[in-house]
Amino acid sequence: MAIVAAFVVYLVLIIFMGLGIYRIWRQMVPTAGISWALLPGTVVSEMAYILGCLIAGGEIRHARLVPGRKGPRGGRGESEPRTEATPKLKVIGPLIAAVLAIVACGGAILLCNWMLGDPVMDELVRSGWLVGGSLPKDLPGGWLDFWLDVKRQIDLVQWSCETFGEVDWLDWRVPLFTYLAMCLSVRLAPVGRDMRASLGAVVLIAVVIVVVGLISNGFRDLMNDLWPLLTYVYATLLLMLLLSLVARGLVGLVRIVAGKTAAEI
Repeated sequence: MAIVAAFVVYLVLIIFMGLGIYRIWRQMVPTAGISWALLPGTVVSEMAYILGCLIAGGEIRHARLVPGRKGPRGGRGESEPRTEATPKLKVIGPLIAAVLAIVACGGAILLCNWMLGDPVMDELVRSGWLVGGSLPKDLPGGWLDFWLDVKRQIDLVQWSCETFGEVDWLDWRVPLFTYLAMCLSVRLAPVGRDMRASLGAVVLIAVVIVVVGLISNGFRDLMNDLWPLLTYVYATLLLMLLLSLVARGLVGLVRIVAGKTAAEI
């Protein structure tokens, strides 16, 4: 049960890290540029969201994967399709669609790992990264454990940087897997959608995982098998979040030096 609870917590953190990364990027780059950069993840997330709305009886009135140059924020408009469910399914419709979008991105990450991830995962095992930097499989039981887990976040960033320096980037599977996993991981987040429905979807997925984990011992074994991939995704997003914060700070500093106003920063 401990590993299932830990899996749920890390999944929620992954989703919110993806949301934070996306919003930081939006402050530096036009939304259309971000959508193009994350195109594989954008396609999977949005097509699954649209399908979920259709399954729930929704009517698709507007759908666009990449926004036009002009939007409600002067070229930084929302990149998500304006998908609405019918009035009869005001709550259930968006919830089903949000669940399907998250599940689709998660499934696509698993598929990419199965098809392309061996060189990266093998390097993680060979370098001992999954021993020295793996996510703990249980939640902290006190303040000492909590601060040890906080310290482990720094170790994760260190180990991920070292491992990325060791993998064979000339193997075409490595850059392709890294790129696709990054796109899909960021797009696990409910960017530009109804946050209440997305939070409800996260809670629903967490409840389902916990219930299945209580019923099936095999599911807990599956969690152990997925742990290296979960650790990789978590550590990659954590590294991206830190780099994004540093980049945002540098951009803000340059704009201040250039005499920009606070609103322009």
